[in-house]
Amino acid sequence: MGGAQGAFARLGAMDALSLAQTMRGSIGMLAMHWLMGPATDEQATAAGMPPGLPGYAIGRLGVLGDCPVDNVVGAAFFWEPDFLAEQVRLGRAEMSPAEGAAIYATICQRWGETHLDGFEGADRLGELAQRIVAAASPLGAPTFVGWRAMELPDAGPGRTMQLCQTLRELGFGRFCVAVQAAPMTPLEAIMSGPTGAWNAEMFGWQPPFPDGAPLEAQRAEIEAHANRLHAADFEVLTDDERAEFRELARGARNHATAKMTELADR
Repeated sequence: MGGAQGAFARLGAMDALSLAQTMRGSIGMLAMHWLMGPATDEQATAAGMPPGLPGYAIGRLGVLGDCPVDNVVGAAFFWEPDFLAEQVRLGRAEMSPAEGAAIYATICQRWGETHLDGFEGADRLGELAQRIVAAASPLGAPTFVGWRAMELPDAGPGRTMQLCQTLRELGFGRFCVAVQAAPMTPLEAIMSGPTGAWNAEMFGWQPPFPDGAPLEAQRAEIEAHANRLHAADFEVLTDDERAEFRELARGARNHATAKMTELADR
């Protein structure tokens, strides 16, 4: 073991729970950058997808296949059900979920090729991510299962980015299970989080919204439960590999963020 990989191995051992606790700020943010970026919607529209949320509904969620609309609503979890169901129907009126998912996967790969270009640890991040993805339990994580089934490029930062998106869906699934076990409604979970009403409106909910402040302690318990569930996904790695993966994930997020700034300034 040499170079950067050897340096990461000297960082010290990391347990699976400690790694899980870092994922939202690294892999989660990396995936959200491309999912929510204006260029994603622009490229999707240019490829023939409907603009806006109908495209998202058959793009990110198209990996669920041509299933009943309620299956999509259930898997997406946090969206107002009638609102999301309408977006799915509008999207499916333009193209099949399989077509939409393939376009979104390609956009994800292109985003990685651009924003992880020059990141020294991209291949190693992809190697470790693939091991986690391959070993993870599918229970309670339908969007993860769908993304895991999507074809990957042979190599390169585009492959790594798609694997990171797949991991983001895995963490999302674990969080959804934790919310359901609380119990807390999806809207209450949104309002107890940092973005509150802004997120609720984006997800199609209508005011008046519940006060999220009294739910913050319960929200903290939910996040701790989600991290415990997610920790099992990282048991496939050794202690040293978990420390390495944490630093690679953080490095990829920081590299991509800097690339976004660089591209915006051109």
